[in-house]
Amino acid sequence: MNEAAAREHLQTIRTLMERTAIYRRALAPMMLAAGVLGVVAAAVGWSVPLDGAWGFFALWIGTAVVVVGISSALIRREAIGAAEPFWTPPTRRVAQAVLPVVVAGGAVTVLFLRSGSGDGRWIAITVPPVWMLCHGLGLHAAGFFMPRGIRWLGWAFVLLGGILVLTGPALPTDLASIRGAHLVMGATFGLGHLAYGLYLRATEKGSPA
Repeated sequence: MNEAAAREHLQTIRTLMERTAIYRRALAPMMLAAGVLGVVAAAVGWSVPLDGAWGFFALWIGTAVVVVGISSALIRREAIGAAEPFWTPPTRRVAQAVLPVVVAGGAVTVLFLRSGSGDGRWIAITVPPVWMLCHGLGLHAAGFFMPRGIRWLGWAFVLLGGILVLTGPALPTDLASIRGAHLVMGATFGLGHLAYGLYLRATEKGSPA
């Protein structure tokens, strides 16, 4: 490695470390927003007659789009506050790390929409676990450029998704339904993100200035 390449490599590492601080500041409100919206979506899915498959997908895909929009706005706000551009090389690295899982999750979701979408039990025992697996893998990939705890959260989603894949066929009828799927989504994507956001907020308050 020549001197110019070494300087560029060190600059990349330094920028990644700086961006990690920005992600850390934005991560707590991002997780809290995702958790609150997840809990609200689960409550809506449980209380409002959204028993149909298309209602389930519309509710949760719409919630995911809103969460992504809020997260992007929070990261942009932190970048502006730090006098940095939003789309930096480290940001591209995070996007490139997560993109394959996002594409895979989107493709599987399209498959779910096209086949078996009328079977509530089939949706309940397959869709939430697969979304958990994809989300967990995405968090783990992004965790190499963010605080270490995000990788543990990713592992939690992967393990929970794997357990549900194995135990799904044996679930009782109340849980193996679209209403039950709303509860599973709220407990994992809602309460899981909310708990991690509260943990980040607590550790931020306890850290020295």
